[in-house]
Amino acid sequence: MKKLSRISAPFTHYITALLLLWLLFCFTSYKAKAQTFSDKLDEYLNAHLQQGVFSGTVVVVEKGSIVYSKGFGMADYEAGTENGAETKFRFGSVGKAFTATLVLQLQEQGKLNVQDKVSKYLPDFPNGDKITLHHLLTHTSGLANYTDTWKEVNKQPTTGEAIITHFKDKPMLFESGAKFSYCNSGYVLLGLITEKVTGKTYEQLLTKHIFKPLKMKTAGLEGGGKPVPGLAIGYNYSGTTRKQSNPIDMSWCWSAGGVYGTAEDLVKFAQGLEGNMLLSDASKKMMYTPEKRDYGYGCVIDSVFKQQRIGYSGAINGFKASLIRLPGKEITIAVLSNYESQQVNGPIAKDVTAIVLGEKYEVPVVRHMVQLAPSKLQAYVGEYQVAPKMIFKIILEEGQLYAEAAGQDRFEIFPEAEDKFFIKVAPALIAFEKDATGKIAKMVMHHGGKAMPATRIN
Repeated sequence: MKKLSRISAPFTHYITALLLLWLLFCFTSYKAKAQTFSDKLDEYLNAHLQQGVFSGTVVVVEKGSIVYSKGFGMADYEAGTENGAETKFRFGSVGKAFTATLVLQLQEQGKLNVQDKVSKYLPDFPNGDKITLHHLLTHTSGLANYTDTWKEVNKQPTTGEAIITHFKDKPMLFESGAKFSYCNSGYVLLGLITEKVTGKTYEQLLTKHIFKPLKMKTAGLEGGGKPVPGLAIGYNYSGTTRKQSNPIDMSWCWSAGGVYGTAEDLVKFAQGLEGNMLLSDASKKMMYTPEKRDYGYGCVIDSVFKQQRIGYSGAINGFKASLIRLPGKEITIAVLSNYESQQVNGPIAKDVTAIVLGEKYEVPVVRHMVQLAPSKLQAYVGEYQVAPKMIFKIILEEGQLYAEAAGQDRFEIFPEAEDKFFIKVAPALIAFEKDATGKIAKMVMHHGGKAMPATRIN
């Protein structure tokens, strides 16, 4: 027995040493993987910051733990205040998910039903006997969208009741339930209905039933011209000039998009929906059942990289917001920006998701503008035909070239070289081609690996 003891002790030490080495290897590999994950996000988001299409905060949560939280750019470029975990942003239409949650909570309490007609709560509302709360929640009501015509009045404080006067008497766009048409008006009506059935203000309901239970201590409802401490300033940035976005009194957004908070507030809301702190399983099933255009209640339900995705997006003067939930992976991603960039809710949100999932993505090329004389820029001005009913205009104003399609916003294009231009609002390039006489005869747009030629017609 003594001999066996002498043999087994060194063997045990050997096995223990191997085990320790293996654990050290696993820890080192995990750490390297975590660093790579963080480095990839840093590299990608910094490239967009340098390109001038992103400024904000990104948070990633996996299985209940924050695995990434970082700010990029400035919350206030004039004062030099950096974006970070404590920076507050406007959520825009991500706030519709908050309103939808309140409605479903009230249904659980027996105070309303999503199949009820609007007329039950607002008897004098035109066509209220044809529109259900379900129609309002899913953007299938057929109501006119009040934000299409609000620019002349949205700088002054308002109320939910006053907002209704801007759309209630307008003709219905279609029969309720027949089509999908994104409609902020419906969510204003839902906000009023929650107040009618509870006797509480919409803000009080948010605070009591969502913010406090989830400890969203820095979230709130903006409006009435009251300043919000720590709120980022919203900007429009062309890549050459940065200016503060057009002012708006957020009371005009109210229950359709007036909520603000930090990126970590937003992921707390998402985590609250994952469990049963806010809604029952039956209510969540209703919320996540797609209607038309994959839209449920306040969210889009689709897939990305073979994973179910529940997506929420918002846009309001100077701000963009994207909240992504991947239930199958227990992952939540919040991207908040104080640049009004079209890329935030599109390529950036998708690529950040790709990085988190270990899928393919491309780091944007940081392009640099060269100076071209106005006489050379003038040579590109004209109309370029892509298809019989699709024409792009190249316009020169005060030394800046713009591209514009019928019915779309114009966007700046910047020379990277003579006859080669890039765009800040999308990862695209425009190349101009000359004819035998040296005049510009064609424009070719390169985007997503595809080329779209357009012939100059004047």
